[in-house]
Amino acid sequence: MKKCHEVFVVKATLASFFLVFSVFFFSSAGIVFGQGTPSSEICNGKDDNGDGVVDENLNCDHYLSYLLDKSIQPVTVTLRDQFINPTDFTLVLIERLLNPVRKLHEGLAFNPKRPNLHYLAYRLQSSASFAPRSVLIENQFEKNVIKVTKPRYLLTPTGKNKIGIPIEKTLSILPPAAANKLIAAIVPSIPKNANHYLCYDVEPYDITEGVSVRDQFQNRQFEVIRARYLCNPAEKTHNGKVSEIVDRSNHLMCYEVIPHNQVNRKVITHDQFGIKSQTAVRTEEICVPTVKTPLSPTACTRPDTEGTAVVLDKDTMYQNTGGQLTIVQPAPGTIGVTADAFLRSGPDTVVTRGGSPAAGETYTFDTEMLQLSLSSGRILNLLANGVASTSPRTPGDPVQSFDTEMLQLQGQLPIGDPDFDLLRITAGTDFGLPSPGHTTLTKLPDGNWNVDSFFDITYRIDFVGHPGGAYTGMSGSTTGTIRMADICPPVGPPPEIN
Repeated sequence: MKKCHEVFVVKATLASFFLVFSVFFFSSAGIVFGQGTPSSEICNGKDDNGDGVVDENLNCDHYLSYLLDKSIQPVTVTLRDQFINPTDFTLVLIERLLNPVRKLHEGLAFNPKRPNLHYLAYRLQSSASFAPRSVLIENQFEKNVIKVTKPRYLLTPTGKNKIGIPIEKTLSILPPAAANKLIAAIVPSIPKNANHYLCYDVEPYDITEGVSVRDQFQNRQFEVIRARYLCNPAEKTHNGKVSEIVDRSNHLMCYEVIPHNQVNRKVITHDQFGIKSQTAVRTEEICVPTVKTPLSPTACTRPDTEGTAVVLDKDTMYQNTGGQLTIVQPAPGTIGVTADAFLRSGPDTVVTRGGSPAAGETYTFDTEMLQLSLSSGRILNLLANGVASTSPRTPGDPVQSFDTEMLQLQGQLPIGDPDFDLLRITAGTDFGLPSPGHTTLTKLPDGNWNVDSFFDITYRIDFVGHPGGAYTGMSGSTTGTIRMADICPPVGPPPEIN
């Protein structure tokens, strides 16, 4: 990182800052948004959000997967999740049985809440293309950005019994009444009110964790060595029957474990596609409850600089994403004048950066361009100056989330406008107009940083109408709050003033 007070001459607007979660309410002064980034709960035996409740409202069931090799007649289903619209897939093979397990990790025990809920993993085929994407995951093992590459499995809620008889053959030779009695006696029911999951391959990476698990087959220690799949809750349609998503927040992340312990256990399974005899051959993966956050499609990407990203880039621009500026309050029988706001660099913009990421930074910008797109159709460009600050962050952390503040922002329309003798905007905490924000930098698999941002700008606008113009004889002041978030890439060169 370069020294404090280094001067950058850029053709860009102020840096990008990220909103992770926001809470907002409306008032007569405009839209006011909550500050900071609330912590989310993950299944780790801790009170992550500080409300006194451990693993609040979470499904913390873990699963140990076993290799199967069960041929089936191809089955066509339609699947939809947070990544794909309804897409047709063909199920061609059963490759995994997932058993609920009691897991011990770092001295914490996780017992299954639904010990009778198992899953079968069906291998998928589809002619549809899939665009790989990056997401942020967090679970008891890690907080990391991973790259999802292609669909692999459908997980179906399954009942399972440890009975080693060839059930399909037996049922085929029994009279219907006897077959029904046998089914009632030994075949498990299909679990109700449970998610289906669509599992995706992830770009593999190594991980080292030790866990102790116990299920119906074994009780032993495993080493977690490699990330394999991310499983999204999914909506499934088969033969006109729709299986809705039950819990949209619960995801599973599956990791390869060693040893691949041979068990060769005979079981009977029962899911929507039928009753089957199966052999669980060996241990393959552990699947743990996971929180997933899609990365913003409008977020900017910055190169790595000494374990973090410089929060200033030539290709960024701020735009109001919550609320509009109110310039002229509506009078009876009129609609007033509002504006969308764009904060971007001009040809003479200079940004001075002081401080350091670890101690907190200050950005001072001069001759910035504050562009207003008025509801009347005019576009105005105001020269603006300002100061923004960042709270300390820790370079090297894969996710760096920190508060920011717009301390000062001032812009004024040049003299000679046909409608305004005065149009001035003042904002920022130093002027008694609180303008907090937040930034999250997330390390991407390619080494760059995903940067998402927002400021909640509290502003005051003073105006005086020009004689003979649209606002002759009018003047006043308005206050309000708007959310301004970074837009990347920029929308193009500034429009002509009119």
